[in-house]
Amino acid sequence: MSPHILIALAVFRPNPAHLKAQLQSLAAQTGCKIRIIAVIADAVSGPLVDEIADALELDLIRVDTDQEMDAVRAFEAGLAEALLQIETMSLADTEDEPLIALCDQDDIWHPEKLMQGCAELERSGAQMVHSDARLVAADGITVLQKSMFAFEKRHKHPGLRGLLYRNNITGMTLLMRPQVARIALPFPAQSGVHFYHDLWLGLIASATGGVAFIDAPLVDYRQHESNVMGAVDRTSRKIRKLRRPDAMWLRREAAGYGLARYLARFLRERLKDASIDGRLSGPAPSLKSLAPYLKSLGGTGRHFLDTVKLAITGHLGLARIALGFGVVSMGRTVWSLRMALGDGWHDARVRFDTKLYSLSPGVKPTPALLDDERPEKPQSFATLADARKMPRWTPAFTEDEAALTILVPTLNPSEIFAGVVTAFDIGLGLAARGFRVRFVATDLPVSSPAASRSFVLRRLSREAAESGAAARVSLHCGVKTPTLPAHRGDVYLATAWWSAHVAQTLIETHQLKQGKFFYLIQDFEPNFYPWGSEFADAIASYGFDFVPVFNTTLLRDYFAAQEFDFATPDALAFHPSIDIAHYTKGARPARAQGKPRRLALYGRPEVARNMYEMAIEALAGFISAEGLGPDDVEIVSIGLVHAPVDLPNGLKLASLGKLPWEDYPAYLLSVDVGLSLMYSPHPSHPPIEMAASGVRVVTNGFGPKNLSTLSAAITSVPAHVPALVGALHTAWTAGPVADADRQIDLGQLGLDQHSMLDRLADTLETSLPRTNSSS
Repeated sequence: MSPHILIALAVFRPNPAHLKAQLQSLAAQTGCKIRIIAVIADAVSGPLVDEIADALELDLIRVDTDQEMDAVRAFEAGLAEALLQIETMSLADTEDEPLIALCDQDDIWHPEKLMQGCAELERSGAQMVHSDARLVAADGITVLQKSMFAFEKRHKHPGLRGLLYRNNITGMTLLMRPQVARIALPFPAQSGVHFYHDLWLGLIASATGGVAFIDAPLVDYRQHESNVMGAVDRTSRKIRKLRRPDAMWLRREAAGYGLARYLARFLRERLKDASIDGRLSGPAPSLKSLAPYLKSLGGTGRHFLDTVKLAITGHLGLARIALGFGVVSMGRTVWSLRMALGDGWHDARVRFDTKLYSLSPGVKPTPALLDDERPEKPQSFATLADARKMPRWTPAFTEDEAALTILVPTLNPSEIFAGVVTAFDIGLGLAARGFRVRFVATDLPVSSPAASRSFVLRRLSREAAESGAAARVSLHCGVKTPTLPAHRGDVYLATAWWSAHVAQTLIETHQLKQGKFFYLIQDFEPNFYPWGSEFADAIASYGFDFVPVFNTTLLRDYFAAQEFDFATPDALAFHPSIDIAHYTKGARPARAQGKPRRLALYGRPEVARNMYEMAIEALAGFISAEGLGPDDVEIVSIGLVHAPVDLPNGLKLASLGKLPWEDYPAYLLSVDVGLSLMYSPHPSHPPIEMAASGVRVVTNGFGPKNLSTLSAAITSVPAHVPALVGALHTAWTAGPVADADRQIDLGQLGLDQHSMLDRLADTLETSLPRTNSSS
């Protein structure tokens, strides 16, 4: 009897001809019955998929989405639907449970792909099977490489630990048993895309029954400029010179090791849960090979042994990775021991005795009285200067065309907040309008260039992507890369006071053609600091020669009130780049009877202007005044990870940290009341996002800022604990937010992004030419 196979297909801005060829190859599969589950990850290609599927008479179920998804989340949705289909399918007693395959939108499957996969699963008893692939050009005909495994020098049988050095499984080649998907869902959380679904699925399959490999190409893997992940040529026989380890190398290796450790430990916990709830059948899986990641300390030796073994067997690339993991693992152990056994004990004793003597006789003791005879080490002047103000790279004027160079603190998805995203959107919008754009990370090294580029480019609109805007955008690490490509006609866009200093220094030092830079002003940054060096440096940045771009008219008006002459009425000001429809289109779920309501705090203890301490005091006062307990309310903190806080009446504030961008809107729909404070003239995003999601939110005013004028769902009061307690009471006792109050018009805060970008492009064009090239 022919096996049933469910094929999860992710569709995102497809080339219609490529999609048609892919579906034709599915229709041509032999020896099995297929049902396609098409996840419309771009939210708009459903009609195209239906048209092609109907013409081919394919059994296809469409999973529509109301927002764009990356590939990982699209396949997660597809697997969830596949499992639902399996539960509802009527199968004869003699039939086995359907299998699951994954499919990209632009490849070509060989007719025997699924049949051979089924046969290998039957023969091996494995949980998953995958195969080699042939690399073909965009035309789908020209063969570029006969074997992807040979081209990328993949290890054919890496084992469970080996998968964490480098994944050898490509999703569109795999076929798996449903148990793998049941255990895999939901996928581990990540910010951006640091790992792909095929790695996570492969880890589960390897741990629970094994992964089989068919050493033959069963898919033609189409190579073109829109590939999410194209093939990587590792066939060069040239032996790379081993570079001396430096901080950049260590950070890159640490990022890889951190991901491996995260997934290994997540796998252990997931398998425990699956054993308890019945998703995992059969013998208990052995995770012995993952011991280097599962131990609290240690594991270094195993990585070094892997290095030798992989090098001897000719897998030099994997040996380098294993060596890097060993170095990071050893560094982790050494650092932990230094923290436990280093100067901490001595310094703690000295501090205690100093406090002791301050009580009596009330004078500062000499080092001799403290048994502290260590001479004080002189401090270098360089450690006292603010390194953020100076460029850490040298421009290499090798580019043929000038570009807009946007200076941002970080390009790492896990470290990005709304202000940086605004800079991304401006740069991408200008790239769509024909300008070359370089993003340079000035503060933090780039952990994963691929993850950063994927995160940034996914913010391109469909039209911008189709216009070739992505080819006009480049990302660079200005922290650890000694030289960066440049042109003497480059124009800079600063996004913080210290990057304004960087831009000014680059212009003056290298005598660039453009004497002015653009300055994205998103807050009155001197107020982030007490009176001192940073306050003075931030104020000084407003004395440079620049063109201001204000994030909201509120901020422009505040600068004008402080008598800064660049804050003129015609200075460019735009409203926050918040997609209100992204939050309003979600339906708020009905709360089950007896279930506590949810109150969310925008909690960032390290950021003084978010007034974390005042927020906690207000929450405690509100809870006590209302007599609330665990049966009445669940209180969570969103923003930065911090320690849990015990509140009155047995309540606890639990910190969720920074939610992934993709999960954030859906989570807000489950929140009833929000508290989000910002002691600055800038209207932070969370109060607006919460209100658009139907949350009653309490915030504070500052100068001309009064967010209550935007929506009745927002209550803005003075930054004073009694006022905040009273506002929380009002929000708690009010009824549901009306749909009309969720429809927030941001126009009163400035131009919409499209209009702002048009005006900015016109201004920029006087000093920087547009290009129609997409190369």
